[in-house]
Amino acid sequence: MRRVIDVGIAAGEVGPRFGVDLAREVTTLLNEVDGGEPVDLVRRVERLRAAIDGRRPGEVSPDRVADLTALLAEVPVSF
Repeated sequence: MRRVIDVGIAAGEVGPRFGVDLAREVTTLLNEVDGGEPVDLVRRVERLRAAIDGRRPGEVSPDRVADLTALLAEVPVSF
């Protein structure tokens, strides 16, 4: 996800503010998982989905939304 966000920002397909905030969420989650901290993955994935769904018009191109949504769908969690 970080790569999709970073490339999207560089290509102007992800707004900088939205992209930085979303990237921060993803990075924090990855750091916690890498550090062996317990993580409520279901809640965190829901939070990322909510951020994407709650974006303002023009903050993210439809193609980047599709990419991010597809990546989140690959996370092995049950809702």
